[in-house]
Amino acid sequence: MPARQKNFLLRSSLLILLVVALYGGALSHGFVWDDLYVIVENPLLEKLGNIPRMFLAEDSIVGSTGYYRPVTYLSFALDRALWGGDPAGFHGTNLLLHLVAVLLLQRVVAELFRREELAFVAALLFALHPLANETVNFLAGGRNTLLCASFSLLSLLCYLRNRRFLALCSFTVAIYSKEFALLLPLLFFWHDRRTPSEKIRPGRYLPFLLSAGVYLLLRSSVLPRANFLGKVNLSDSTAAPYLVVRYLLNMISPWRLQVMYDIHPDVLSAILCTLVIISLAAVVRIHRREEALLPAACCFLLFLTPVVNIIPLESASLMADRYAYFSLMGFSVLLATLLLKLGGRGVILAVALLCLFYAAIDLERNGIWKNEVSLYSRMTLDVPAKFDGFQNLGMYYYRKGELPRALENLATALDKPEVPAGFLIGSGSVFWRAGMLDKGEEALLRAVRLEPGNPEPYLMLITLYQRNGNAEQARFWRERSEALFHDTEGMMKKKVVQLCNEGRGYLAKGLLTPAENVFWQALQIDPAYAPALSALEGVVAGQATVHGPGAMR
Repeated sequence: MPARQKNFLLRSSLLILLVVALYGGALSHGFVWDDLYVIVENPLLEKLGNIPRMFLAEDSIVGSTGYYRPVTYLSFALDRALWGGDPAGFHGTNLLLHLVAVLLLQRVVAELFRREELAFVAALLFALHPLANETVNFLAGGRNTLLCASFSLLSLLCYLRNRRFLALCSFTVAIYSKEFALLLPLLFFWHDRRTPSEKIRPGRYLPFLLSAGVYLLLRSSVLPRANFLGKVNLSDSTAAPYLVVRYLLNMISPWRLQVMYDIHPDVLSAILCTLVIISLAAVVRIHRREEALLPAACCFLLFLTPVVNIIPLESASLMADRYAYFSLMGFSVLLATLLLKLGGRGVILAVALLCLFYAAIDLERNGIWKNEVSLYSRMTLDVPAKFDGFQNLGMYYYRKGELPRALENLATALDKPEVPAGFLIGSGSVFWRAGMLDKGEEALLRAVRLEPGNPEPYLMLITLYQRNGNAEQARFWRERSEALFHDTEGMMKKKVVQLCNEGRGYLAKGLLTPAENVFWQALQIDPAYAPALSALEGVVAGQATVHGPGAMR
């Protein structure tokens, strides 16, 4: 075996061993956060016969997201077929995809710059960097990025080796995984420009543009808001320089990472960060003779453009570690280039210490993603001013029947700003059921102010005041409801049926406490509704069996 091939196999084996050792513990993790909606409770994944429908469906959680990523759902359906509901199999797929991305990055860098040492060190830094931790551990949030990265790198490698058909096939899979892959033709063009033997032929890029065009047409037929450019708002883009610098700082100092960020950049910070970016760009340009430095810096910036709010993000936060997975590749090449300047044993020592540092942070952060309690508890610490962690933790305890903990966290969430109406309505029903009528009323009144065209909080307020003996307020809200929606009685009848169907859904999942709550709500509206009465009796009997006599429900 040639020495070069032997070295490549040894280096690849080391990368595989390190990644498996670092992330192997994720196989014992459960489903968390959006995994519950995207994977566990998604009927689209129940059988492989639904695969064609995935290409005609929006990537949605509860409401519209504006995302179209059918290959991601295809991968989840295959996982479901192989592993059933066991999260270990899903986490194994994420781990495998990260490994594939690491190994492909090594080959792409080696092909581009003909430097095996640079390729290995860059792949090693990328493999272990804590910024990638969220992407690997978070199934619903990371799978689309891992798929897109793996097939994008494969497409680029095939293009570099002049295997254009395989490059096109990989590019097509990548764009149906995540929109980031639409930037790939820019890398193809850059490669052709930097290669003296290559003549720029526009027809070479036509198949990729046609594939992207078909994707965009299909996307526009599926999504209600399919136009990227239609959402561009220059006032929103003032956050872009700040976000670029924050991502760069997180890569340089990964002990700053969070599971959620609460950032509010102002004009002054945007100006200062713009000056920082210009200064760094000048430094890179001065050292442009270092072949890999400028391309790495450009890739870092290029793959941040979709996630720095130039196109407003459909997310609870402007910033997330998983958004920067692609840019981390450029940063890793850039950092590897600088480290190799040390030469000799200095390189080995610096890389070894840096990898140990990364691994220590990774092992600590892996535990955050183990289950819902560990994740949401960390969220409350990372962003104590936001409602998300407290709300998620409260609803987790509520589903588990631990009402004192649920009420404590939901009450804390209620005191935070920017709580969406949907969460307020859900919390209001829990407070009401627990006899905390003032908190229930507060939540529902805030929901009305946020969404005055949503009939649900009106109906709940009418029923709450009726059952509490406040006839005047009940009449007031009934009159408001009639003025807006005209058929309050009909809506209340439909609401009873809807609640009973929702309760049956909870029962099918074994969630007795939420089932009891919605059946109870149905009976508050119509005390004589027989299906709700019989269902509630069955739930109470089932809870007595589970918890035993005298247990708190």
